Amino acid sequence: MGELLRGRIQAGKGDACRWLGLFNEAYSRKLQMPVYPGSLNLALDNTFDWFAARYQPYIIWFGREEYGGERDVLMLRCDLVDLDHRKAFLWTPTTAARNRPDPWVVELVCDVKLRETYSLEDGDVVAFELGVDALDQKKTDDGAPTA
Repeated sequence: MGELLRGRIQAGKGDACRWLGLFNEAYSRKLQMPVYPGSLNLALDNTFDWFAARYQPYIIWFGREEYGGERDVLMLRCDLVDLDHRKAFLWTPTTAARNRPDPWVVELVCDVKLRETYSLEDGDVVAFELGVDALDQKKTDDGAPTA
């Protein structure tokens, strides 16, 4: 059984939309799935520690040299429990993972616009599962997940 987390949807700043749109081809290639150019922000009850030892085997590092962006990016596969068990990824630049003023907020990226597809609004709660069972993630030599 994986780690089950819940977060309350909140408005974002639009930064993910910009970066995921600009480098969409590279993100889609790295994650081996289409990536909608935007994220869903979730406020958790507790701080999310991207650098916790339990996540390290599953973190996908996406170096700026790989895609031409300004920052290295961390991605962690998850299962959206209440949303048809759709696969998604927690997504953050490494600088945000270390210095975020609100470390209890995580961003989800997916192959669809989650708000529209599931009629989600600010304040709705989304459950997602992390862990070996939910992640079922093996990596290729370039750090990308395999099916």
